[in-house]
Amino acid sequence: MSLDPKVEALKGFLDYDRPHFAGLDAAQRVDYFEKRVRLVVIRPLRRLLDTEIIVDGSSAILIFGVSLCCAIEATGHFLTGQTTKGRYSFDAFVKRYMSRDFSLQLPDGTLYRQALWRHFRNGIAHGFSVKHGGFEGDPTQPYFLVRQIAGHECLEINPARFYDDYVSGFDGFLADLRGAPPGHPTQTRFNDVFELVFVKGN
Repeated sequence: MSLDPKVEALKGFLDYDRPHFAGLDAAQRVDYFEKRVRLVVIRPLRRLLDTEIIVDGSSAILIFGVSLCCAIEATGHFLTGQTTKGRYSFDAFVKRYMSRDFSLQLPDGTLYRQALWRHFRNGIAHGFSVKHGGFEGDPTQPYFLVRQIAGHECLEINPARFYDDYVSGFDGFLADLRGAPPGHPTQTRFNDVFELVFVKGN
């Protein structure tokens, strides 16, 4: 999809663009949001996935994983209008826009999306590791696999499918934003967070 010419002319970096935000209408704000997320998340993570996951002496898999989990949480804030309760926004985006299989349960009753938050997002952010499970598989393999590792039933997530799922979910959110009539809660929540984060820098 082509973006509004006014948005195309902007850089996509907030400090440069902030003086122009007051002149953007509701549709242009959504265009800018799309431009920004593709610039700093979607395209860079695609490059990491294609070239940097396994190379001699290093792996970008955890950088990829924590970045994608943070992208889910951040997109969730624009969905829910919440900027403080990260888990709520994260969960809301996964439930509404990502694979239904995230509602499946591990043998201990933990939902896949709960494991994604606890073991993947929090594990990497707080301790440089997925607590239980990990990112495994190539694009031709299943999205999820449950395996017993060191006495735990662990979730393994295919990184390529995880990336594709987020991108598809992001596109779905954009479609809902663009299809919402003026004053609809979807637009109101998005604009509240856009104003707070992008315009005011809070």
